[in-house]
Amino acid sequence: MEIFERRIYFLKLLSEHILISFGALAITTIAGIALGIWVFYSSRSRSLVMPIINFLYTIPSIAMFGLLIPLVGIGLKNALIVLVLYGLLPMVRNTFTGLNEVRSDIVEAAAGMGATRYQIFKDVYFPLALPSIVSGLRITTVMLVALTGLAALIGAGGLGQAIFRGLNTMNTPMIVAGSLGISLFAILGDRFVGVFENKIVRIVSHNATKKQRIKVWINIALLAIVLISAVANTNPFSSTNKETVTVASKPTGEQFILGEIMAQLIENETDLQVIRKFGIGGGTTNIHPALMNGKLDMYVEYTGTGWMNVLKEKLPDDNQVNFKDIQALYQDKFQLKWLGLLGFNNTYALAIPDSLARKFNISTSSDLARNSGHFKFGAEFDFFERPDGYQGLVKTYGFNFASIHEMDINLRYNAIIQGKVNAIDAFTTDAKIVAQNLRVLKDDLHYFPSYEAGIIIRMETLDKHPELEPLLTMLNEKISTTTMMQMNYEVEVENKDPKEVAQSFIATIKQENKDE
Repeated sequence: MEIFERRIYFLKLLSEHILISFGALAITTIAGIALGIWVFYSSRSRSLVMPIINFLYTIPSIAMFGLLIPLVGIGLKNALIVLVLYGLLPMVRNTFTGLNEVRSDIVEAAAGMGATRYQIFKDVYFPLALPSIVSGLRITTVMLVALTGLAALIGAGGLGQAIFRGLNTMNTPMIVAGSLGISLFAILGDRFVGVFENKIVRIVSHNATKKQRIKVWINIALLAIVLISAVANTNPFSSTNKETVTVASKPTGEQFILGEIMAQLIENETDLQVIRKFGIGGGTTNIHPALMNGKLDMYVEYTGTGWMNVLKEKLPDDNQVNFKDIQALYQDKFQLKWLGLLGFNNTYALAIPDSLARKFNISTSSDLARNSGHFKFGAEFDFFERPDGYQGLVKTYGFNFASIHEMDINLRYNAIIQGKVNAIDAFTTDAKIVAQNLRVLKDDLHYFPSYEAGIIIRMETLDKHPELEPLLTMLNEKISTTTMMQMNYEVEVENKDPKEVAQSFIATIKQENKDE
């Protein structure tokens, strides 16, 4: 069973999820109640604070994670800020509503008896508003636990990592395990707050018995123990003497494998501890800035992507990126070094079911263009924006597809199976090409540029750990297109763990080096 076999992995993800969501919940609760009280007593601040909080809530959470990357980078800090911003609305609104709905005659009676403003708040407003505040806390708890699942996209970890890894490697058990884990955690969080709602109200109102107070404190202590255990398991403040390097990857099965290969080589051959930040949403768009600000140390990039998307350079006439040129520009502009090329070219191609290729006698992209009215084309969102993507493809070949469908990069092959599309953009190392009996069409007009894979590492990291360069350059020219496709097949079709596939590959190249 998937969960049992990877129980240590899932336990770590659960610990991260608890740490992130409850950390955000604690901050949100304090800040939300404080802001709610402030806007209740200050009408001027209310007219400013409430619209801002409402506006922030309308921004899609994924967009918010991305917008903060240039400011705070990826990881835990980014996740906490986004979650707190989203959690403020129900907490502030419920606190304000609860205070505002306290009957004026009760307040006037307390004032008439000589109570001070503070005493009126402490003994009248807050106890009577507490049910509304706790109700907001229940809503916030469920919302933050669910939203924490998206934190995996910016390398913060949590159970969402299992979902995205499952999507990226077509591993359904991983998706189910991550989804059920988040759902169960959200339900338990809601129940926990709900069970103690009345007891908390009684304590604040000074109506609780001694036994009830003891029970509440015992449960608070148990919650504290759970949080401490989560911190210990995720070990974010580790006191280990080992120095660390951070290996990143994009959100694809291929990148998980390559990230594991780098990580395991470093762990096996050096004294360095590797922090894995795999499956970062947005790929190069988010990884490159994090590399520049020192949040990440290395990852595998492709020459075409680096040339056009990072350097913003125009392609040569033959669409082939010169490696020496890109290497020199990266070092000069970014102080990043390409360590060499791994040996495979994972470029774009168009693919259609082999049955349709035979029916319409299609073997090239030009053939598809002549028959494009019979085809529904699907590609990932990025493909429609890239300089080497859809617009240029249409201009070069003259496609006129029956319909166009934008989707997540990992859903294209599912869309073909379901009949939603019958033509897609593919990568030349995609395992599903073989698994689904697709025909890769020849790019007869040479539109797509080269996408040769290579490791990029920060120069500062190399200066600090010079042993990494000779170690990682061992991989240069060791991974052919066929080898990469086979490893992708093992992960995406046979559902093997990328860690296991990487381990097997490392053992193979070590044996080859011995034989040489």
